Amino acid sequence: MDVTLIKSGARPEAELLGAAGDEYPWPIDPARIIGWTQAEPTHARALALKAEGIAGQGFADEAARGLVAHDELVALALDLETYGNAFAVKVRDRTNRIARIDRLPAWSVRRTRAGGFRTRVWDGLREIRADYSAEDVIHIRLPSALPGWYATPAWAAASYVIELLDAITRYNTRFFEHNAVPDHVIKQSGGSLSDAQKAAIREFFQTEFKGLSNARKTLFVSLSEGQTLDIQAVAQPNDGRFIELYKTAREVLPTAHGVPPRLLGIATPGALGGLSEAREQMHMFETFTLAPRRRLLETALAPVLSEAGAQSAAITPPDLTPPGDDIAAIPQLVASGVMSVPEARAWIDLEKSAKTKAIDRAKLIASLLDAMGDGHPSPHGRGAGGEG
Repeated sequence: MDVTLIKSGARPEAELLGAAGDEYPWPIDPARIIGWTQAEPTHARALALKAEGIAGQGFADEAARGLVAHDELVALALDLETYGNAFAVKVRDRTNRIARIDRLPAWSVRRTRAGGFRTRVWDGLREIRADYSAEDVIHIRLPSALPGWYATPAWAAASYVIELLDAITRYNTRFFEHNAVPDHVIKQSGGSLSDAQKAAIREFFQTEFKGLSNARKTLFVSLSEGQTLDIQAVAQPNDGRFIELYKTAREVLPTAHGVPPRLLGIATPGALGGLSEAREQMHMFETFTLAPRRRLLETALAPVLSEAGAQSAAITPPDLTPPGDDIAAIPQLVASGVMSVPEARAWIDLEKSAKTKAIDRAKLIASLLDAMGDGHPSPHGRGAGGEG
């Protein structure tokens, strides 16, 4: 009789990563990724910023917008940045034509060993499973150096930094409640304390000596002659020193995500912080972080959108023009014939500018437009240098 030994180590590992026996496990458990997102606000904010920036102003093509709602597009981008993978299913009508494209939450999806996809969602009472064929699901993967059925997000390299930041926060929170070691040791000599005295001291340290609202309180104990009470501090007086480590570690996250620090509320030491710096940061953010992700989404969705009748899968990027630059460019646009003078006047909205007390600026631009010769004087100026 032949006997074959089969190693059983793969099954527990699959269960640990949230996969059934006929599913491929994720390289990082989605539940763990969710935990990291909830543990660190800077990390969560970076993911949300990238998702909104990638989705931009939505699809330029009207038919594409009808197939994929803007909220769905943002959710796909958020899944892609959070998990390194995004999934969408083609929903067909009775004639087998694609009616819309719905997002499948990435955390719920597993690839099956049979070649399809499965979603598993817990509704509070039981697990609901749904199986999809490989032809019906669009799997969008981030570029990843690691092999496997799923991509790994680049920011995962900073996962230990996220855990460190979470540990620092929780430790310092506990510092204000009760430290990891006793705060004080109370030594008594010269007779015994009464039960009332012991209760008063115990009550003070258990209830009145914890929390910010009880800071700087004083304990008064009336002792008999010959009795002494010695209270010695045990905890480190500089337990809050981790705040500096917290600030240093948090600066790693913008690099891991490719997000300008100022968008995350982090002021870089030595930076000027002017408009030119913000403009350059936004330009790099769009060029090296948002645009590549947007192209990835467009490439993955283009065949499906084309099959459904959309002419283009292009996503309109967000408008990164600095405030004021649009208005300053209007005279040049009119002079080059790109914009007519009436169009320019309507775009400036002089009445609105007057209501917002931007009258001087509106009058200046209106004067420039008058000088270009539209033949209709501005309601706020008379010719190139007129005053109303």
